[in-house]
Amino acid sequence: MKYQPQAIEKKWQKYWQEKKVFATSDFKPDKFYTLIEFPYPSGDGLHVGHLRSITAMDVIGRQRRMQGFNVLYPIGMDAFGLPAENYAVKTNTAPQITTKKNITNFNRQLQMSGYAFDWSRFFSTTDEDYYRWTQWIFVQMYKNGLAYKAKENINWCPSCQIGLANEEVVGGHCERCGGPVVKKEKEQWLLKITKYADRLLEGLDRVDFLATIKKQQTDWIGRSEGAEIKFRVASRESRVKISEELRVFTTRLDTLFGATFLALAPEHPLISKLDKYIDNWPELKKYIQTSQSKTDIERGQDKSGIELKGLQAINPANQQAMPIFVADYVMMSYGAGAIMAVPAHDQRDFEFAKKYNLPIIEVIEPFFVQTSGEDAVRPKEKFSHRQAIVAVVKHWQEDKYLCLQWKKIDWRGFVIGGIEEGEEIIAAAQREIAEETGFKNARFIKKLGGIIHSQFYHTIKKENRWARFQGLYFELKNDEQAAVSDEEKAIQDVKWLKQEEVAQFLNIDDMRLIWERVWQEKVYDGAGIMVNSGQFDGQDSETAGEQIIKLVGGRKKVNYKLHDWIFSRQRYWGEPIPMVCCEQDGWQPVAEKDLPVILPDIKDFQPTADGQSPLAKLEKWIKTKCSKCGGPARRETDVMPNWAGSNWYFIRYADPKNNKALVDPKKAKYWLPVDWYNGGMEHTNLHLLYSRFVYKFLYDIGIIPQECGDEPYTKRTAQGMILGAGGIKMSKSKGNVIQPDDIVDKYGADTLRVYEMFMGPFDQVIAWDEKSVKGVYNFLATIWNIMVEEKDQLVELDEQATKKRTLERELHKTIKKVTEDIENMKFNTAISAMMIFVNNLRNLRLSNNKDMEPIYQKFILLLSPFAPHLSEELWHRIHNRNEDERKSMAYEKWPEYNKTLVQAESVQIAIQIDGKVRDTVELLFDAEPSDQVKEEVLKRAKVQKYLAGKSVQKFIHIKNKIISIVTD
Repeated sequence: MKYQPQAIEKKWQKYWQEKKVFATSDFKPDKFYTLIEFPYPSGDGLHVGHLRSITAMDVIGRQRRMQGFNVLYPIGMDAFGLPAENYAVKTNTAPQITTKKNITNFNRQLQMSGYAFDWSRFFSTTDEDYYRWTQWIFVQMYKNGLAYKAKENINWCPSCQIGLANEEVVGGHCERCGGPVVKKEKEQWLLKITKYADRLLEGLDRVDFLATIKKQQTDWIGRSEGAEIKFRVASRESRVKISEELRVFTTRLDTLFGATFLALAPEHPLISKLDKYIDNWPELKKYIQTSQSKTDIERGQDKSGIELKGLQAINPANQQAMPIFVADYVMMSYGAGAIMAVPAHDQRDFEFAKKYNLPIIEVIEPFFVQTSGEDAVRPKEKFSHRQAIVAVVKHWQEDKYLCLQWKKIDWRGFVIGGIEEGEEIIAAAQREIAEETGFKNARFIKKLGGIIHSQFYHTIKKENRWARFQGLYFELKNDEQAAVSDEEKAIQDVKWLKQEEVAQFLNIDDMRLIWERVWQEKVYDGAGIMVNSGQFDGQDSETAGEQIIKLVGGRKKVNYKLHDWIFSRQRYWGEPIPMVCCEQDGWQPVAEKDLPVILPDIKDFQPTADGQSPLAKLEKWIKTKCSKCGGPARRETDVMPNWAGSNWYFIRYADPKNNKALVDPKKAKYWLPVDWYNGGMEHTNLHLLYSRFVYKFLYDIGIIPQECGDEPYTKRTAQGMILGAGGIKMSKSKGNVIQPDDIVDKYGADTLRVYEMFMGPFDQVIAWDEKSVKGVYNFLATIWNIMVEEKDQLVELDEQATKKRTLERELHKTIKKVTEDIENMKFNTAISAMMIFVNNLRNLRLSNNKDMEPIYQKFILLLSPFAPHLSEELWHRIHNRNEDERKSMAYEKWPEYNKTLVQAESVQIAIQIDGKVRDTVELLFDAEPSDQVKEEVLKRAKVQKYLAGKSVQKFIHIKNKIISIVTD
């Protein structure tokens, strides 16, 4: 019987479903909750890229189940949102119809792939008994002061007459229609996620997330400590008096003396307030309108601006007047929508200043201290101060640069040296180049920025040195070279390196900064020594910053890039926001007993002419009663964003049928937090942040028990994307989307699963390869052939005992490798190990089937998380179970490896004589110290050579590590 995966797979899928093999019971010991991201059921169905994460967590869950854990691996659908509504608008088909159809198709594809989901816990965000609790969460947030309504600038599509989230704007255009997107002020519901900013940051220290994920979360929140200061706004005409101030947040008060202009966000309210004082108001107004049509990302790319002519700001540190610009790279969402621009110490400000020919004043000189190595500063010794140069020298013909490597210490840099009294700086550098390298004709090209301070121990002069380096760039005119003194030759070697080699060669921070300045006008944004800063000159910048705050009357403040979560969408296909507006009582939440507010069926999915939700057309539905006074009120017609239902779904999986509470506290206490959550890196910002926020809120109000803690996920990992053949991203327009149905029909679901895990490192982007899919199929067919077709064709072979011992050793090595690799998500190398073992099965098979069956059984257990259908079939065939005796192997015990068998059979041991290694000897692993070992070692020729004329005083044998002989 040949390997026929389709027949086997349908058989076992039916069995798993009928017997509810993977339905999970509550409160058993050793729970393990594994989670994937909430799938969105699009009309296109799943493609192979979606299955990578699902398969990985299925493998991990199946292994944990076999290790004795009570595993919850749930599934549901995140079915509200823009794609379904777009399709409804396009085809005039109700999203309820298409969504139901899509969910059915997704579930079919998931079931045909053999995933061990607990289908008894399935739900969709569009189920009324689910979104009832989504609305309930919103009501609780409103009652706790976290939900409010305010005017906000949103992305607006004039063509669709709809508000868009940032992720729905692609290149400044609407994802729905492709038309240009503008900014528009509109009343929105918002959630105060900013109130949780510090806790969202602090919680990252207590979870096992990938470092890249933690960084994304940290950067998105963007916490920064600084100060708020005020700049007086004045007219350029002395006779005109203006009594306005601009509040500016900065993290770098130490750079205040270097501020040369202010930049305001286009939306800053002071602009229109002072319009009569602005000489170029028409031009400025036009610029503001253009800026507001751009997305935030586009505004950050092209740093454009326009001056508010007629106005100026007064620097509170030195009372100097400076221009005020409106610049589209400044956002109202950060600080107060105004920045003090310090172009010498901020790359963004520098580029803007260069573009508009604005002053650039350096106020902090870089300061480096050598703290390790032989040239580290000696703490108790005084410093010798020196003005010095660093010279970068280019070859006269080739694109190579002159570098020096000191011989006595590991110092790698450029030509350096002191400036003698009365010596010009360029002449000093040319002298040093000649003294150290012999090259005479160095032509000066340019200075490399300002002074760099460097503290180090000068190993030749035997003193602490504080050098003030000036970087200079030279090009040699020719190869004319004088002799170099023996003293200089003894200090350093001269090397000519290519441009791409220099950065790797340098090992000193000040040299690296000099090299960067050769290639780009790069600002220095670190700490250092104050200059051009009045009474603060010469101080270290960190100390001076504190004093400058006091000087200008600033106040310390913490700021965040994170801003409150806009929670309104002017759409139809989403959860209705459970709020009503009463003339007497204003906005009031719908009474909890009246939840859910059911989304009504409608035929017209288009938004209104003034940009309201399609629900605004349902006057009968809108009219209702106030939940507080009982008087007439009107329903909110905006709906929730697609994030609403997906930010708490993992909680509901713990208790999905509960119609009295969001979750039973006992079940929440048992299942939460999630033990291992995997998903794409594209969702590690917003979705992860939002779900952590909602979970913390529910923890605060007692829905999540205290024992669970306030972090929803213990561990969060991510997979790389699967590209189409040739490394091109899969898309319908390119026609390269690979459907799982096609692979399953041709090769079977087990082949698809194993290939998804074998195709490359799990965290890396990998291209689909049809040839490799076939190779995986052949691997599974080989296992079938060995254990089924060739089972009765075994012949008598020699050396059965030796082969059996070797095969068992290889089996236990494979068990160890696969066990550890699954835990570390190294699925590809786990499968490689199994492929190697299958080759060993072929080459070392035994004549007695009874000897082979225990080996087969253990191997099938290893294979089962990856290829569960084939494994179930082989397991039952080996055990000769009939239909009535069937019991899934999903709960069989995971094999454990024998530690002795996985060790090497022999080990090389160093033989040390009087503290020096003189020879090695090969011994059996774990060989005990014995007279026989001692005798063998002492007879060895090399040992005899070094023992000649000496007597052995001690013979020490440390098992598997070393043999040490001590002589008189």
